[in-house]
Amino acid sequence: MGFAYCCGLLLLLRTPAGPALSAVLSPMGRMVLTNYLSATVLFLLIGPLLGIDSTDDLFHFIGQTVGILAVRAVWSTLWLRTFRYGPAEWAWRCATWWQRAPIHHPAPA
Repeated sequence: MGFAYCCGLLLLLRTPAGPALSAVLSPMGRMVLTNYLSATVLFLLIGPLLGIDSTDDLFHFIGQTVGILAVRAVWSTLWLRTFRYGPAEWAWRCATWWQRAPIHHPAPA
């Protein structure tokens, strides 16, 4: 099923809607680790508040998924206007390089 979703998304990127879809998904892709971790936390916090205790409540589960996806799309775009990487990507980069990586965009000359 995941393969079918990926193929459908790739086909959508080749349509006139492709540039708009790419503009939304590109910032999310640059912050994929941060978005994955934040989505997990949001599902665990918001799910019980909405009464979602299993995947049987499909309507609420899909609504929560779409809502979190929209929040992450906006947040990723706004975050990347100021910073080079997402917070988790920056921490991972610092740990990998064993030194503090610059997180802000360089100042214009």
